[in-house]
Amino acid sequence: MYELHQLLWDIRRHPEVKQRYQSSADDVLDDYGIHGDFRDWMKSLDFKSMYEHGINPYLLYFCAIQLQVDRAAYYSQIRGETQ
Repeated sequence: MYELHQLLWDIRRHPEVKQRYQSSADDVLDDYGIHGDFRDWMKSLDFKSMYEHGINPYLLYFCAIQLQVDRAAYYSQIRGETQ
């Protein structure tokens, strides 16, 4: 879980990590050692599943903003609403 928290922080704070993630998510996830469900959720930007499994909501929210996820869509996802 620490590795995913670090990635979320780095996406927010370091534009080069964000750009690498957007162009080659698998390579970045490998670099951070993220596997299993957390890898799947991060690749699909399933913020609700990550939130429900203990990922810091502050980091999730600001990562979503950096990845240009619509705020209304983010909140809807967290609440479990369907789009």
